[in-house]
Amino acid sequence: KKVFQKFITNYFKERTQLVTAFLLVDIRHEPQPIDLNFMQWLGENFIPFSIIFTKADKLKPKAIEKNIADYSKELLDTWEELPPQFVTSSLHRSGVEEVLKYIDSLNVSLKMEN
Repeated sequence: KKVFQKFITNYFKERTQLVTAFLLVDIRHEPQPIDLNFMQWLGENFIPFSIIFTKADKLKPKAIEKNIADYSKELLDTWEELPPQFVTSSLHRSGVEEVLKYIDSLNVSLKMEN
């Protein structure tokens, strides 16, 4: 596990052409320290990222809202603004279009810079 973790952190630190990372978070669970710590590390290392909440089909809309609010509250304790967030379900394919549009907008902005 430690070797894999070192591989991941080295990849993010050394990958200069990385535009953004997508952090997959299971929406069914309350904010997990491992996820929060990794988000904090990404922020401290100036690595842009987005949160993709997965498995939204497993919860009712109110529970989804609550869990996202819990993550947002945790992050806003130390952050000025939240990273982009997406709620997805592979079962219902919900949220996929939003993620793809976001990726497309990043690609367009990169083309404009070059």
